[in-house]
Amino acid sequence: MLLSAPFRLFQLLMNKFYFLSLLGLFTIIVFSSCSSVQIEEGSYEGRAQLVVRTSKATYWYDRAGGGLSRLIDSRGNDWIGFKKDPLSEYPASAAAGFRGMPNFVFQSDDGGAGHPGFDQCISEILDGNKIRTTSISGKWQWTWTFYDTYASVTMEKVDTNHAYWFLYEGTPGGKYAPDTHYWGTDTEGYQTNIPDYYAGERVIGNWRWAYFGDQSTDQLLFIGMSEQDEHNDLLGFLGNTENGLSSPDGMVVFGLGRQKGAIPLMTAVNNTFYLGLLDQSVSSSDEHESVATAIQTLLSGK
Repeated sequence: MLLSAPFRLFQLLMNKFYFLSLLGLFTIIVFSSCSSVQIEEGSYEGRAQLVVRTSKATYWYDRAGGGLSRLIDSRGNDWIGFKKDPLSEYPASAAAGFRGMPNFVFQSDDGGAGHPGFDQCISEILDGNKIRTTSISGKWQWTWTFYDTYASVTMEKVDTNHAYWFLYEGTPGGKYAPDTHYWGTDTEGYQTNIPDYYAGERVIGNWRWAYFGDQSTDQLLFIGMSEQDEHNDLLGFLGNTENGLSSPDGMVVFGLGRQKGAIPLMTAVNNTFYLGLLDQSVSSSDEHESVATAIQTLLSGK
């Protein structure tokens, strides 16, 4: 009888995935299987999606493309905003088919793998909060893991004859508004400088993480890597017409492992990337430091 009650209590804790301390005598730590993350079937732009719902955001994952087509925050803003048409017209597709994340594979027979709108992949749900994607060729494979406050994706298999990158091409705060956008990185700090990609302007650096936001919202999107690498990274803003930043629509162009000239540079296997929305905004160097601490804390624990 003395053992049965504690045993039943332990079973209850295991079933509920709780973290608690009992009477200060001992602590039971059980890592949650992210039961609050829900993945369901959906459709967007006439394409099959896996819709991942968390307390912080809703991720729309293009099953055949193997990439995110939408990232909806708690206020209904879409930070990606993929549209199927036009899929690949420069610069018009900056308001449509260029958008997505992480857009891993560019050119080659597997071009478009990791990018919404392309039929290059097979995606399946694993363990309730994971999605594994494999290219139809079998040369590429990556797995997403979704948590309440962020998501990660690990590149598990690569084509040894072709490099990849991690891109964020979308709409900070849910719209294209260069006059009110801002960004920052671990080396550049807080920035309101908006380089005009169509005019040939780029910011080139070597970054472990970056964030993007808009003055109209008190949230921002962060993107980071588990390990620092030596590759060039790139940032610019592309309008959907020849008017560049003055275009009616467009997107940010951000690439980890992206060389000027649209050249992917990454070749590493087991490279993990992190992204999520933070309930913070930045309008000063001090606020940048607060966001930097939050991002670095997450990355340092991975």
